[in-house]
Amino acid sequence: MANPDILIQPLGADLAPAAFDLATSVFVAGSTLHQALGITLEAYRTYLQDGFQQMVQEGLSVVAQDKKTGGVLGCLIVTDFHAHLKPTPPQDAAFAPLAALTAALVAKYRTQRSIDSGQVILVDMGAVSPAARGVGLYKAMRQAAHQRAQTRGFTHVVGELSSAATQAYVLGHLGHQNIAEVPFQSFEHNGTHPFATITDPACLVLAEGRLTD
Repeated sequence: MANPDILIQPLGADLAPAAFDLATSVFVAGSTLHQALGITLEAYRTYLQDGFQQMVQEGLSVVAQDKKTGGVLGCLIVTDFHAHLKPTPPQDAAFAPLAALTAALVAKYRTQRSIDSGQVILVDMGAVSPAARGVGLYKAMRQAAHQRAQTRGFTHVVGELSSAATQAYVLGHLGHQNIAEVPFQSFEHNGTHPFATITDPACLVLAEGRLTD
């Protein structure tokens, strides 16, 4: 994407609030995981606020800004994956099944990989405004984030893929490898199957790829 009216740059504190609003609204609206748990946008924003700020402060995230209006058109929230290898239980019990699902996925990854800080980035959230879809903005943000991570010595990127669309894009288009997966139907938490309503895709996938120019 080469649009002179859109600036893709590192996400700083000045645009973080607008990026937070966009990312959370897009994520909750499209996330089958949150829909399965009945999590509202307000609850998700309260839950995510502190963690979002911490990830932005790492300096790996990028934002797409409309040069004419100054509005945020998209963002990609990126963090050092090493910091997430030992997930902490959430204070809000409503998010416990989601945290347990992620922990199960990460545990499978750790049986195959041993990494240090500064090696692997995690694309935690990606969001594009409905008004800016279809112009290659997500791809451009991925490229910018990958290049930024490379300059800091990172060699690989991972992502938790919960939708059929993201799995098709990352595994098919980007060619990343399915490193670990957890089936939604059989995943059990405290005697229940909280994600049994999700049938497409069948699994939460952790995909890994090498950062390239």
